[in-house]
Formats: sequence, structure tokens, C-alpha cells
Amino acid sequence: MIEMSKIKDAILKVLEGALIEIKNPQGDGLHFNAVVVAPQFVGKSLIEQHRLVMGALSDLFETSLHAMKLETYTPEEWEKEKQ
Repeated sequence: MIEMSKIKDAILKVLEGALIEIKNPQGDGLHFNAVVVAPQFVGKSLIEQHRLVMGALSDLFETSLHAMKLETYTPEEWEKEKQ
């Protein structure tokens, strides 16, 4: 079981200034949904974006994080998504 703040902190170490929303829809502390909005994603493919985030979480996956549904957006994409 892991706290959502640890997931967020790990991502912020790699993507400083990112907007991060973490949810634990099953309430089990093992399965999480994350939305990450970061200017560092501009010009990167979706796969590259996900690799950045998942790379930041690699240590947590080895110890306490079981599953992560991930959505990534550039700030511009996020503004369009919210409309």
C-alpha cells in the first residue's frame, strides 16, 4: 500500500511544475489513476511522455505500487480537454 503523495512527489522530481491528479478508485492503495500535465511533454510522443512518468515511478513499482492508469497532456492539450 502506498500513499498518493509519494506517487506525486516521485513524478515531480522528474517533471518539476507538473499538474498531477492522482486517484485510487478502488480504495485499495494499489491501483491508481493519474493525470499528468507537464510542459516537458511538448514535442514528445505519447510513448515518450509515458516513459518519463513511468521512469519516475520505477522504484515505487519495485516496492509498493501495483498498477497505474496514466493519462498525459501538454498544457495546451489539457486546456482543450477541459473545455
